[in-house]
Amino acid sequence: MTGRQLTHIGIALVVALFLWGLSEMIGGRSDEIEELEVLPAISPEDVDTIEFVHDGDTVRLVQWTEGAWSVNGHQASVRAVDGLFAALAQPVTASLVAVSVSSHERMGVAAEADRLRVLDGDRVVADLLLGGRGRQGESVYVRSEGDDRVYMMRGGLAAMSGLGETEWREKTIALVEPAQVQRVEVERGRERYTLTRADDGWMLNGAAADTARVEKMLRRYINLQPEGKAFATPAEADSADFARPDRRITLLGAAGDTLAALLYDSTDTGYWVRHAAGGTVYHMYGYRVEVSVPADSNLMPR
Repeated sequence: MTGRQLTHIGIALVVALFLWGLSEMIGGRSDEIEELEVLPAISPEDVDTIEFVHDGDTVRLVQWTEGAWSVNGHQASVRAVDGLFAALAQPVTASLVAVSVSSHERMGVAAEADRLRVLDGDRVVADLLLGGRGRQGESVYVRSEGDDRVYMMRGGLAAMSGLGETEWREKTIALVEPAQVQRVEVERGRERYTLTRADDGWMLNGAAADTARVEKMLRRYINLQPEGKAFATPAEADSADFARPDRRITLLGAAGDTLAALLYDSTDTGYWVRHAAGGTVYHMYGYRVEVSVPADSNLMPR
């Protein structure tokens, strides 16, 4: 290696060290000034409406009564709402990533961007423009209304900003513990049968049943959830024939009280499911329904 090459290498090292030191100085200084509180701490008592405004797919969470929320007119998931307020329990901070108006379009925070709006009646508690996803895990670019600076927001709230209505809706069809069930009444077209709990197991129409298979069926109702598209559209719900369902099951408790009463109507992709009393129409796959509402032959001793 010639002396000239060594000189060039030395100069390159000096420049690299200088640039590294400069970045450390700037980085150290920016750590102190580049964090901004983009949202104050918010509790359910502080607000009554939270909106994730998307073009054509806005999610609007409204507090019906204390502790009960709806999403676009449907019952909201308690777990999802609790997760949202857990993310809002402390002030939300974000890191500065751009200061120029020219960056707004590139980062997705121009005037027509999605928004997160938090309201208490007519009072606007917060109004954030939501941009594209950042490069770091659960992150999204944000900008406060009237502020040209762009920040990167990380964490749970960033992830929730991209959820649609389906993710926010309550999806629990039934919550029944098997030990509570004393009697099961089933209709499958013209087939009808009754299961009753006995001291030593289950009885099927008065004869011994395969208790293990009955218990397997009942475990489906511990936390019965929809599948696939999860919910019927209004047109699909109207087309379902719950006056003459393909399947019907009623789970009864010790006092004859109804723990769950569900109707199943077949469709091209499985079954529509609804409570006998009415309400939301859910979607389930056919093979799951065959376990949830089995033929009596599948419950006989083998």
